[in-house]
Amino acid sequence: SGPLADEFIRNFIETEPIPGIVYEYGLNQRFLPEITLEEVNAVAANWMPDRNRLVAISAPERDKASLPTEAKLAAAIAAAGAERLTAYVDTTRNQPLLAKRPAAGSVARAAGLDALGITEWTLSNGVHVVLKPTMFKQDQILFRAVSPGGLSLASDADFIPAVTADVVMAQSGLGAFSRLDLDKVLAGTTASVGSDIGATEEGVAGGAARKDLETMFQLIYLTFTAPRADPVAFGVLTGQLKLSLGNRQATPGVMFNEAIDAAVSQNHPRAQPLTTSTVDLMNLSKSLAFYKDRFADASDFLFVFVGSFDLATVKPLVEQYLGGLPSLHREERVRDVGIRPPAGVVEKQVRSGIAPRSQVSIVFTGPFQNDEQHRVIASAMADTLAGNLQRTLREDLGGTYGVSVVPRFAKRPAGEYRVTIEFACDPARREALVRNAFRVIDAYKTDGPGLMQVADTRAALTRDLETNLTRNEYLLNRRLFKYEYGEDVGEVFNMRPFYDQVTPAALRDAAREYLNTNRYVEVTLDPER
Repeated sequence: SGPLADEFIRNFIETEPIPGIVYEYGLNQRFLPEITLEEVNAVAANWMPDRNRLVAISAPERDKASLPTEAKLAAAIAAAGAERLTAYVDTTRNQPLLAKRPAAGSVARAAGLDALGITEWTLSNGVHVVLKPTMFKQDQILFRAVSPGGLSLASDADFIPAVTADVVMAQSGLGAFSRLDLDKVLAGTTASVGSDIGATEEGVAGGAARKDLETMFQLIYLTFTAPRADPVAFGVLTGQLKLSLGNRQATPGVMFNEAIDAAVSQNHPRAQPLTTSTVDLMNLSKSLAFYKDRFADASDFLFVFVGSFDLATVKPLVEQYLGGLPSLHREERVRDVGIRPPAGVVEKQVRSGIAPRSQVSIVFTGPFQNDEQHRVIASAMADTLAGNLQRTLREDLGGTYGVSVVPRFAKRPAGEYRVTIEFACDPARREALVRNAFRVIDAYKTDGPGLMQVADTRAALTRDLETNLTRNEYLLNRRLFKYEYGEDVGEVFNMRPFYDQVTPAALRDAAREYLNTNRYVEVTLDPER
């Protein structure tokens, strides 16, 4: 829809014709073969001449004295333009992704939830696979796999190499292929696979069209078994990180967000942001070792597949590539590393930047019974509270463009909630608006939301569910969560009983429990002058 809307806008504003995609495809087929290298080079020379050139530098005020002069910039540009360049030589390896297929496993146990169209396979190496064929989007197949552990199992001494391991490995390529070579080999395919290591789990995710399904499975196998250490890519990555972090840490918004994280985690060492100094603690060999350890044992991985596939086509690929993954049958648990929110009230002010704008973040935290009913009630409470805050702070007082109330929930290592209230405003009005925000919260905890608010929220929940149940991404993430944490997967498709529990009294009681004004973090951002 977006590209079509853009076409209509250009047609109206610029009178650009809209012949249609079929006609445009015909024009491409006709003209592309006639375009020569000389014509392309002529366009480049005409569009990027030495004249009419503007060069601008943007840098922090503190670096002003060390910036290059106009003469130095002109000399650098002239020197680059005078260099003799040789034609690019493509050195892509002409070899398959896998030198040979792994020894295949088999489906050791099969089960299913026929009423939900879900099939479950346990493979001979212990891998658990959940499959849900759909026809919501033509030729789209998505998957995600997770295993408990993640960064919680990293030692304190090697935490920086561990927390950067997935980024380092992503830049290094797979097997015999560098990142650049891998991109070339996969050019023209729809297969994509990426890995990630979070606080409490490691995972792999990706997707493909049907024609590239085997390529996707080969990438999964390589992601587990053939990470590579590329010293050149590692050097480029650390250099880029130092440059970007040096500039990023002078940004008011970044300083504000880092102050929030520091206050909520009580400055826990494992909740610190990456900085230019901690980049020096990155270590290629240690990152590789931690990554290998996290993906050495596939027996505790849960794979979920959703999309336009049939079981008969997928089964041999699952047995070949997932059944061939290494299996150690380790029994791992998420380790509680001791990150805790403060027990009382913490207020912190950040001064940065010169824009006449303040930001406010109020974060409520605490223990949480993390099941479907409590998540629905807490989310509905946040939604209706946002409406009340919006009416008071924006519509009645004209103090902000908008207010957000965002709930988040965790199950590992323990059930916890976080409700974050944020808005921006004029610095001169910040204190008064914060006081009014707490008045709105207190009124909500006393009276609860109105009946019409609750009715609108329940209707919106129902509409959103109807839409989401036709989206592969939603079904993938929701079913993965249910299986991973042992909840009833049938709840994904039958949320009505939980929506029926959304009442004014239930939301009022949730506010009393989750918006404890004796336990919160308030961080504000004000300009330096």
